[in-house]
Amino acid sequence: MTFRSTASSALLLASCAYLVAGAQVVTAQTDDVAAVRDLFNRYKTALLSGDGATAARLVDTETFQYFEEIKGLTLTGTEDAVRQRPFVDRLLIVTMRHELPAAELASMNLEGLLKHAIDAGWIGKQSIMGLGIGEITVDGDQATAVAVTPATPGTTGAAGTDAASELRYRFVRDQGEWRFGFRSLVESINQMIAQITKQMGTDQDALIFVLVEQLSGRKVLPEVWSLPPASAPATPVPQSDEAVPPSVPPQ
Repeated sequence: MTFRSTASSALLLASCAYLVAGAQVVTAQTDDVAAVRDLFNRYKTALLSGDGATAARLVDTETFQYFEEIKGLTLTGTEDAVRQRPFVDRLLIVTMRHELPAAELASMNLEGLLKHAIDAGWIGKQSIMGLGIGEITVDGDQATAVAVTPATPGTTGAAGTDAASELRYRFVRDQGEWRFGFRSLVESINQMIAQITKQMGTDQDALIFVLVEQLSGRKVLPEVWSLPPASAPATPVPQSDEAVPPSVPPQ
């Protein structure tokens, strides 16, 4: 066999190997996209059915770390420490301080909190039903997807697009299984809320109080920033015909 024929054969084999490898990558990505979509649907079903145990099993390790961080701030965080946190962190902390006794929260794990949030209506089932998942992009052990949410009337992004359309879900392959990355979603929500409140001239802390009052039916007092959980007086929220800012997408 001549050098030229040997080189041609090697080139042909290399080309075949490249094409096979490329086909395997496409197949793997197709499988991952299907797996991520299935994960999202299972997570959504768990929330709708009040299955906190399943929902907790479908989130990544970072979500558990985030929960412990927020739980610690709720129980012991000073006013200055809490007020420096991003919007969703402050919303969660105020909600838990307003709604949960300290001893009850201290004994909760993520599964217990998710179950309580579903049972207590913190996670609105009607809102969850309106959530969907759009195009999914897989990059190794990370994946992102366009969040399909009911549009918030009158809010547009910098490029003139609906602000809700800028929300992204994020997923991570954790110990060989795809998991929902809640903390990354929180970051996406924080960016969206910052944009909306800036456009509307809305104070974020005032929005937090409105949302928690709508949830609990009780007035939230400023002392909640520094009081222990659920120690604020159970003052009913006065009825008002004034318009309130738009609600936040469910967690």
